[in-house]
Amino acid sequence: MRLLFLGDIVGRTGRNAVTEQLPGLRERYKLDLVIINGENSAGGFGITETILNDLIDAGADCITLGNHAFDQKETLVYIERTERLIRPINFPKGTPGRGATMVKAKNGADVLVI
Repeated sequence: MRLLFLGDIVGRTGRNAVTEQLPGLRERYKLDLVIINGENSAGGFGITETILNDLIDAGADCITLGNHAFDQKETLVYIERTERLIRPINFPKGTPGRGATMVKAKNGADVLVI
């Protein structure tokens, strides 16, 4: 399996680099799965739904979050319906979203992302 994990995409510059380069990287390296840490993609403070969709459209299979998961308050609304966006698993019980998700890789394998 060919996996690419891009850590800590920060701000517009980071997002632009990913959206411009990821489609070519997926093709060139025949990537089966792409995971991106997007917790700082909104100017260093969380992620918005628009940014999430842009990263997925560029070829990300799953977006992880960290301690800045809910810096953008709108995340509290859409995280429940977005299976490919995961918060840290060690957040307190009752925190919106999920700490793990199963993703289908391009090669057909099921991959658990935590």
